[in-house]
Amino acid sequence: MVRLFQLELARLMRQRSTWVIGFILLALGGFNVLLAWLTSYEPIEGQREFFINARTILETSFQLGQIQILLIGILTSLFIASDIHQGTIRNKIIAGYSKSEIYLVHLGMSMVITVSGLALFHALPSAFSWLISFPITVDQGGSLMNFIIHMSFGYGLVMVGVLVTSWVALRAKNTAVAIIFTLLIFVLGPTLTIIIKTIVEAVTVANLDAFNNPQAYETALKTINGYFEWVYFYQLQRLANIGSLFNFNGPINFFNTDGQTYIWKTLLSNASLIGLIVGLGSRQFARSDLK
Repeated sequence: MVRLFQLELARLMRQRSTWVIGFILLALGGFNVLLAWLTSYEPIEGQREFFINARTILETSFQLGQIQILLIGILTSLFIASDIHQGTIRNKIIAGYSKSEIYLVHLGMSMVITVSGLALFHALPSAFSWLISFPITVDQGGSLMNFIIHMSFGYGLVMVGVLVTSWVALRAKNTAVAIIFTLLIFVLGPTLTIIIKTIVEAVTVANLDAFNNPQAYETALKTINGYFEWVYFYQLQRLANIGSLFNFNGPINFFNTDGQTYIWKTLLSNASLIGLIVGLGSRQFARSDLK
């Protein structure tokens, strides 16, 4: 399987789309740095202040529908689709690789593409932060460890979404379907989830008076939020919500007891989803017809 992974990595590097999308991702990160520099000012000569710093650029990079996330999903879909359309996937079977090995290697490549793509987008803001005192740790976002946890959740949730996209691409054997599904995951999915959550809240608290019985009202809302915290799309929406990023007491803070439940729910639900994609998906792909 290691040899197959190496071959797939080499195939990825030969694809023109890899270099084009990689350049775009790097350029997008550079554009954010340029924007941050243009909006900065000097209250005192020789002392520059930034409205947008490196930390805010990195944390808000998980905004819903961000083009860098969509490009990563599209690149993954193109990579998998080319393997199917060009018939190289059948050549691997002839060479002695099992369908399960091929499936798992594709998932591994999806993770490589996701991490590499996000790293490219974050490269210039991170480098800029160290080169010219473009602050990354000193702001109202809280401690460095909380920032690292937040970024880890961002990478993890995007990776899970791309894994689902990869599973769809391998099942559908169609590039267009996989790309459409990428849009559904990262754009429409979280939005529809919030709409559904809003409707559920409206129906649930319709008979509760927020002024005369505020405790019951808040308890009902908290209970609904507790259920939705298990849902992947809601987790992605919470991560991308700017209002929750710049508050040390926000939802993604392991050092706040109010945030720990949300974190553990996210870890457990996404671990279960990955288990289904790897285990059940591998067995389904092994039984599929690749003709």
